[in-house]
Amino acid sequence: MRKNILIVLLVVGTAIAAPAFAVTTVFFSHQTINVNQGQNFSMIVSVNPQNVSNYTEKIELNYPSDLVEARAFSFGNGFMPVAQPGYDLIDNINGILIKTAGYPGGFSSSATFGTVSFYAKKAGTGVIKLGGSSFALDVNSQNVISGTPEMSVTIVAPAVSPVPSKSAAAQPKVTSPKDEEATSTVVKEEEKQQTVENSLPLTKKSLLAQIGDVLTLNTGRIGVGIVIGLTIITLLGIVIYLFIKKRPPNNP
Repeated sequence: MRKNILIVLLVVGTAIAAPAFAVTTVFFSHQTINVNQGQNFSMIVSVNPQNVSNYTEKIELNYPSDLVEARAFSFGNGFMPVAQPGYDLIDNINGILIKTAGYPGGFSSSATFGTVSFYAKKAGTGVIKLGGSSFALDVNSQNVISGTPEMSVTIVAPAVSPVPSKSAAAQPKVTSPKDEEATSTVVKEEEKQQTVENSLPLTKKSLLAQIGDVLTLNTGRIGVGIVIGLTIITLLGIVIYLFIKKRPPNNP
């Protein structure tokens, strides 16, 4: 009998104490992130009630305002924003972002609370972490949030191209009148030599053309010229022979 009573008391005590041990954890989409200076980057904030219903969430983020700037925040599905002073804030001077929202009917499994968009202002390394005013309220409006997650941010400066020094820059060339005169003389001599060289092939070609015309009798072919020449010589010989033969002999 006593054993059964102890079992009942243990079950009831566990049921009563269960809400006290229920915790809601917050986690970020990244633990570390590397970005270039001048770029935007996003971070997703999620909450996990671990099977104990949550009804209201307040998330505070602390970030290095000298390195990054919070640009925008969008809530996850199902959350209804609470836009009241102290519950809705983006302070880029002190590096504080606060967003609060209720969830009608509650939720008991992991859910995306929202997405933050940051801008990388300058090169350096910093940490974005969960702030101390964050809470997660259960059905009894008790804060069951636990843990302080954080994300390390490394911002890389853009590469800078080397700038050539003034001494390495090209200097204009200065010429004296004597240099210009000498250059002009050389150019004239080169032009004269070029003119003579260009005229020689033309003269040689003209002489060769004349000899070729004689040999080919203006036919352009040596063989044809020779045949025609022999034919003319033969005809001339026949004419001279006939002329001499027809001439009357001289009487003594």
